[in-house]
Amino acid sequence: MSRTLHRRSAFRLALLGFAMAATLSVAQAADRRRVENDAPTAAERKRIEGVLHERGYVRWKEIEREDAGKTWEVDDAYMADGKRYDLRLSADDLKEIDKHPEN
Repeated sequence: MSRTLHRRSAFRLALLGFAMAATLSVAQAADRRRVENDAPTAAERKRIEGVLHERGYVRWKEIEREDAGKTWEVDDAYMADGKRYDLRLSADDLKEIDKHPEN
């Protein structure tokens, strides 16, 4: 191989490495932004709302991530009898971690 061909290959390899590192950095930054005080995606919302309905809640004000993405906070979740609660659910299995009455 000629010296010029080696330089081109090295340049392309370096450029590819830089592009991969930049892509990874952007993806990691996006993940960090989705950790705290963030609303659920459409799929997450559907899953969370399904669990809330199963547990007897009829409406709620807001759902957002908390605790570095480990939990979901549900503000003003109402039961059919009008009782209102603030809830904290585990992000992975949606188990109820905390429940505070708001009435």
